[in-house]
Amino acid sequence: MNAMEMRRKEKLFTQEALARRIGVAPSTYSQYASGSRLIPLEKSKLIAAALECSIDEIFLPAKFAVREIK
Repeated sequence: MNAMEMRRKEKLFTQEALARRIGVAPSTYSQYASGSRLIPLEKSKLIAAALECSIDEIFLPAKFAVREIK
């Protein structure tokens, strides 16, 4: 599951509800969520706003913790 979908579930949105909120069909949002369709910048901004986070939080690769090896 990607960061966008985890955040959507944390905020208790269904895919259909979030799709309506950003002005796309549920099938389009489903394609965004699965990675089979690219998300236009304007829609990514709307998704981030609806999920109350930054675009970076949901669209950039996960950060890794680095620790010293002894």
